[in-house]
Amino acid sequence: MEAATTTTPEIATAGPPMEHYTRNAWSLAADSAFFTVGMSLTSATTVLPAFVAALTDSEMLVGIASGLSSAAWLLPQLVIASMISHRPRHKPLIVGAAFASRPLYFLAGLVIWSLGTSRPTLSLAIMLATIAIFFTGDAVVSVPWFALLGKLIPPRRRGRVVGLSQVVGGLGGIAAGGAVSYLLGENSAIAFPGNFALLYMGASIMFLISAVALACIKEPPSPTVPTEGQPSAMAILRELPRLIARDRPFQIMQTVRILSGFVSLASAFYVLHATRILGLPMSATGLFVSAQVAGTLVAGLAMSLLQDRAGPDVHMRVVILASCVVPAMALVITASATALGSALLYAYLGLFFFLGLVNGSAGWPYFNWILEYADEARRPIYIGVSNTVGALSMLAYPLGGWIVSTFSYPAAFGLALAFGLAALVLSARVASVR
Repeated sequence: MEAATTTTPEIATAGPPMEHYTRNAWSLAADSAFFTVGMSLTSATTVLPAFVAALTDSEMLVGIASGLSSAAWLLPQLVIASMISHRPRHKPLIVGAAFASRPLYFLAGLVIWSLGTSRPTLSLAIMLATIAIFFTGDAVVSVPWFALLGKLIPPRRRGRVVGLSQVVGGLGGIAAGGAVSYLLGENSAIAFPGNFALLYMGASIMFLISAVALACIKEPPSPTVPTEGQPSAMAILRELPRLIARDRPFQIMQTVRILSGFVSLASAFYVLHATRILGLPMSATGLFVSAQVAGTLVAGLAMSLLQDRAGPDVHMRVVILASCVVPAMALVITASATALGSALLYAYLGLFFFLGLVNGSAGWPYFNWILEYADEARRPIYIGVSNTVGALSMLAYPLGGWIVSTFSYPAAFGLALAFGLAALVLSARVASVR
């Protein structure tokens, strides 16, 4: 940490006030938990690829659709960070953006149900536009949400709050997987496109409940946040290369985050590989969702303890190692599919379990690293810069689609593993913030 003390802001050591701690901890956990259930119903690694694949044969379009959520969520965050960095309170913006964006999936579900069969291209276009708008709105929620988490929850309690949300959200997500399995199965009483429409409408209801939880937060003003002289987004963007070059610990952490993000280039294609290439039924998608959510549940139980006790840098390395397991398992399954026979489904359930473990933990160590590294006044800027630069990883999804369509599924799995191993090696150089 010596480099950090000479070129970057000092590590924040003062804890947030404990007033309203219990109420705020439960509100933040409930918001995250219900949001997790909604995301399980519309998973970008299972449900969304299956929906897009039902409308098109293009793997590239599947990759673009899966990456669109990341692009829409990451790209606006620097602008949002500059907007909120001077605000003494973050809750009004969070709640307003949540209630504005979270009903959108319900409306999109109605459109899919009406036009999915007669106008499939239009339905897909509307769904992609909805995803872009929804995740842009969620970006407006997320930057101040993480700043609010750092403001209201002490560093050594954040892990348990996040863990609680993952456990509750994981249990609900397992039930969501059952709903996905039924609705997408051959015995479903609701055929395409109504089955997918119901999933998106149900997700919207979960998102709105999470917005109500956000409205219950009690936020004190932040007297330490400056109200004047805050740089604009363009000024920050101009200074971005110099900021990253001067801040060596942040630079290393961000490089690790980008490399690990490219492991996701294969994530949209595991379900298609299982159903299109290996012959598993579409109803297995729901089982994959449940296995993935079970992984998220374990992440909530284990990773929060790891975060609180060992710190975000150790947490980061464990998550990256787990992310390497996923494409490695896919390669092994591909090579031994015939020998596995009826055990093929269980092997893929194991893969999706690890995918859930990773997805349930992937962002947290990086955000927690920033929360412990930067003081309260600079956290929104650092989070915004981190997420904007991290948007480079959105290129992973179309890259994965191109590799699958040009070469093969195993080629995508192998490249994903290579990115994970590179991130793991570099993560040894991430500075400890404790």
